[in-house]
Amino acid sequence: MINNRNDQAKILIPATYRLLIVTILSSVIYTVLFNVYSTPFALHAFQPGIIALLHLILFAYLYKNPRKRISQVINAYGAILLLTSVPNTLYFTIGAWQSEWLFIEMFPPISGMIILTTTLIMLMLPEKLNKFVILTWTLNAVPVLLLLATHPEELQTPRGYDLLFLFGPASFLILLIIPYQRSVRSHLDKINVDLQHSRQEADRDFLTDVYNRRGLKSWLNDLAPNTSLSVLLIDIDHFKSVNDRFGHATGDHVLVEFASRLRTAYFEDCGLARWGGEEFIVVIVNPSADSMSSIGEKFRSTISQQPYKDIGKITASIGISQVNQAQHFIAMVEEADKAVYFAKANGRDQVVLYSDALAEEPSLSAE
Repeated sequence: MINNRNDQAKILIPATYRLLIVTILSSVIYTVLFNVYSTPFALHAFQPGIIALLHLILFAYLYKNPRKRISQVINAYGAILLLTSVPNTLYFTIGAWQSEWLFIEMFPPISGMIILTTTLIMLMLPEKLNKFVILTWTLNAVPVLLLLATHPEELQTPRGYDLLFLFGPASFLILLIIPYQRSVRSHLDKINVDLQHSRQEADRDFLTDVYNRRGLKSWLNDLAPNTSLSVLLIDIDHFKSVNDRFGHATGDHVLVEFASRLRTAYFEDCGLARWGGEEFIVVIVNPSADSMSSIGEKFRSTISQQPYKDIGKITASIGISQVNQAQHFIAMVEEADKAVYFAKANGRDQVVLYSDALAEEPSLSAE
């Protein structure tokens, strides 16, 4: 569910950015035109500029934290559309009803923008906004259509026919978009589920169902580069002899149980992956440097405390890197690997910190 929401946000956020940019540019163009070619209404001189400013503020607000603010920005966008377009339309239609002016002469050339914005919202933004969009469209279109229907002298003009065909057929277009949007959304959701399933299969080790290297890399990419990490490399001791004595099928069973035990050893934020063969990697997030030795011992005891079915006791050598930032992950893996090498060279079934390995074996620092 979380991944589904993340994928939807990846689509929704850029779509909202584009919608805001289009609205800002259109409002700026209207501002320039209405000030160069002035109209009798002072509203035309500043309203498009205010709309551009409001959407620019929304753009900046979204830019600071898009994932958390996307819903608020969408709601605000809809509110601005309702509060600016509807009063504007009602103002000119009511004035025309009261014979203060001819609607076709005074209504600003914004009908195309209203239609475009409404269509884009329905196609690009969540289905839950449909009722809101339909309400906005109805409050814009119905007064215009009623006025034209009851004022044939205005209808039977080039601008009157233009408004009639803009607001009339567009209403049917919106009605057609609703089921289309639902079917597209349903189809996209199905595609998203299939992609998630394929991604999970591609990111996980087929035997042990923990991350593979690709999956761990994807997990790491979701962390901030300055996130504090420590790496544990865990290598099963004498695993080759297990395969030689009991067969590869039994060896596979050992790997599955081994991975299962690793999952239960540590319940704080971490990433677990099969690094290759009988070697596993655990990436601890935001660890305390003083606690790494005890964390390593917890993994070691969890691995070896109980015998394995048909095999007996299995042990592992564990190497632990120094605490560093996520952007230095490769260097941490190299440190943990050197610590594992030291553990295996000095008796196996033990936890070795990289700093201890360096202190006891100076030659390692030259590798």
